[in-house]
Amino acid sequence: MPVSENPHLYALLAGESSGDTLGAGLMMAIKRRDPEAQFIGIGGPKMIHQGLISSVKMDELSVMGFFEVLARLPRILSIRKQIIKILLKAKPCIFVGIDLPDFNLHVEMKLKQAGIPTVHYVSPSVWAWRENRVEKIRKACDEILALLPFEKTWYAQRNMACTYVGHTLANTIPLQIDPNVCRERICLQKTSVEPVKGKIMAILPGSRKGMISRMLPIYAHTARIIKKKLPDTVFICTVPNYTLASMVKDIWLEVAPDLSITVYVGNTQDTIASADAVLLTCGTIALETMLLKTPFTVAYKVSSLSAMIAKKLLKIDVFSLPNLIAGRKVVKEYIQDDCTPQALAEEMYKLLEYDNILMKKEFENIHMAMRCNSDELACDAVFKIIKRAYTSSPKIESVASMQNPQYSDPNIAVNPNSDDSSSDKSE
Repeated sequence: MPVSENPHLYALLAGESSGDTLGAGLMMAIKRRDPEAQFIGIGGPKMIHQGLISSVKMDELSVMGFFEVLARLPRILSIRKQIIKILLKAKPCIFVGIDLPDFNLHVEMKLKQAGIPTVHYVSPSVWAWRENRVEKIRKACDEILALLPFEKTWYAQRNMACTYVGHTLANTIPLQIDPNVCRERICLQKTSVEPVKGKIMAILPGSRKGMISRMLPIYAHTARIIKKKLPDTVFICTVPNYTLASMVKDIWLEVAPDLSITVYVGNTQDTIASADAVLLTCGTIALETMLLKTPFTVAYKVSSLSAMIAKKLLKIDVFSLPNLIAGRKVVKEYIQDDCTPQALAEEMYKLLEYDNILMKKEFENIHMAMRCNSDELACDAVFKIIKRAYTSSPKIESVASMQNPQYSDPNIAVNPNSDDSSSDKSE
């Protein structure tokens, strides 16, 4: 039986910047439907800006890779235990776990067992590897909100409720982008460490410390090769916060002290759209770059042990979201052994020198096919699940019609040191 005593209290949990974007969009849609809505859980600056009371800094969950997770495991488990306790006490009308499956599915399991409806927003890549996880997903959540069109059919074949909602970025990013306007918005001519005389190459190493430390040295060596071929090339980078910006600068100075790079904090889309071509680490940022119509190539490298395990389990031969959505290789991918500075430099040289008309047209076609009001579709699904869960409850006749008691809990507070990744600044 549903346990919520707070029909206007919604719980959401995101662990990285891409999830923060999705969560903020969903929160805005919920507030349009329920003006009395209040939000608790864990999120980043975008979700906090929309009113989320976040119990910890989202960055504490932004880890990946076996050894990095292992090193942080005690703290991660402590946060998980803490948030479960907080949410069970708060009794929200629904919990939405955004991506972060290893963390969120466990939280969802505990809350669902307690009678709180649960949704998992962004399907884990069960269609790519570890298909048996679908059983855990079915037990943990009432419904999946999927970003990729083929995922709905995949789950339907396995008797799991799934709603295709697309991605909010496809709706918010315009079909046509003017790079010159974007360059003006980030004041590129004034903020660039080097005078902008030639091509602009963006380097996006990722939004997690482990990923940056692994990928950025490879990209720095790639940049050195590019600089020899195209001496006027300017390198720019964007990261979500100042901590990561400092990390990027330190690694770059260690690996490539002879090269300049301008690091922007926030303004991700304008930075990407300002570039002639982008070298990026595989992740949601590939989708964002495609939607901005900037030519790019994808790279990714993990430890030899992780690669060996993944090779045995993976069922796919493409990895980036644009290629998965298209069902073919629209952009080049350099994974593991193929991820070398020489190989990346050869591809980036082509992207910087050519007009890439066909690639940009492909990007536009995929963008048009993906356009839908993702935030509203996700919101529709959330309210459908709430209604289904509470229809039979004599205690709550209509979630949206109940008067909201002011929510307050001394165990939950916005971390005053949370970084605001939306700032228009450079280092």
